[in-house]
Amino acid sequence: MLSARLWITIVTATLANALSLGLAAWILQGFTLAPAWWVVAVVLFTVLSVVLRTAALRVSDSRWLRVSTITGGLALTAIALALTDVIVPDSGFDIDGWGTWVVVTLVVWAAGVAFGEVDHHAPASTPGLSPDTRAAARAGEGRDS
Repeated sequence: MLSARLWITIVTATLANALSLGLAAWILQGFTLAPAWWVVAVVLFTVLSVVLRTAALRVSDSRWLRVSTITGGLALTAIALALTDVIVPDSGFDIDGWGTWVVVTLVVWAAGVAFGEVDHHAPASTPGLSPDTRAAARAGEGRDS
């Protein structure tokens, strides 16, 4: 059973992704996010983001945990967006043009960084990355294996 804290994290991440994707679609003509596919795209993007982030955190060196989650998050955001773009039909989710890809990635990534600052817990109960372990890593101490 998932803890209440984990449910809060999941809901908050989903809302942050919904808002950032919605904002990007609203301000960018080259980004199509149809209302009928919005929920599907947001849920899919959130799941992909959590899975990719969890995998990256597992292989990350604890000395560089904060830097790698922020900078690596940019690449992970682009990958999650690309996978979402491939899976969801173009009529529901479509990013057209390199400039649009860059701006959408930056908008969604920035929202993810802001979310990460608010939510300081490891995603999906990542083994070896409890909140205490992440706090220790931020302070420069080693991570338990």
